[in-house]
Amino acid sequence: MKPVLPSAALPTAHVPSPDAPASEVLRFATSMNGYQVVGGKASDLGRYVKRFGGDAYEDLSLDDLRILLFARQRQHYHQGGGYPGEPDALVLEMRAIIVEVARRIEARGPGMGVWQGNITRLKVDAIVNAANKTLAGGGGVDGAIHRAAGPNLKEACLELPEVSPSVRCPVGEARITEGFKLPAQHVIHAVGPVWRGGDDGERGLLAAACRNSLALAAEHKLATIAFPTLSTGAYSFPAHEAARIAVETIAAFQARRAAPERMVLVAFDAKSEKAWRQALQRHARV
Repeated sequence: MKPVLPSAALPTAHVPSPDAPASEVLRFATSMNGYQVVGGKASDLGRYVKRFGGDAYEDLSLDDLRILLFARQRQHYHQGGGYPGEPDALVLEMRAIIVEVARRIEARGPGMGVWQGNITRLKVDAIVNAANKTLAGGGGVDGAIHRAAGPNLKEACLELPEVSPSVRCPVGEARITEGFKLPAQHVIHAVGPVWRGGDDGERGLLAAACRNSLALAAEHKLATIAFPTLSTGAYSFPAHEAARIAVETIAAFQARRAAPERMVLVAFDAKSEKAWRQALQRHARV
């Protein structure tokens, strides 16, 4: 499947300068699949873009701006580029839209956004893996990441030193490897706790796993991180509580370090998306 870079994951470093070569402008314009977002067909895209009208970009959302960019790139492609001897009007318009995209991203600063989908498709600097202590792969998110990355990921994990028999990453800690066949450049393997009712230090261990993942990202100068809800699958951590702890930990880290720039809170289904959004809303009210 085509890699995905949602607006929630878009940092300043991923946006070309308005005077970049046309090839970079065109490549960035296709970093969002506008067809997929609006319904799947060129006619859907055309109807969607018609609602915008004029060049009042300030009235459009960041997603709308990227869909408009995508539509202009498609026009450019189908007409075979600019007309000989004339300014390339579509590329000029794309450059103007990119100016507004960059302004929006710079204005929002470090932050978090929610995205529902398959974490293995995200073209970010790193995805966080809900790993186990052995780092040998498993089920759920862990298994999906290992399958998408290919066998080299497991080999890299098994090369990491054991800190005790069969334990390469204790609960509350994190390790980093390459992403191999994933669109993401790196995988940060974080080990959350098993939920035992809440009286066994689970909340503190989950916060530590989040914090140590972020510290690795900052150490490696990674700007965009995709974060699933840790410990909520087979480890039975209540989803809303896990989301609350993750959001509070991430917000505190970003406030202190201004890094990573963008955190994508990844929801596998509608239930986990609701948990993430409610956690963000609660944090905004504090």
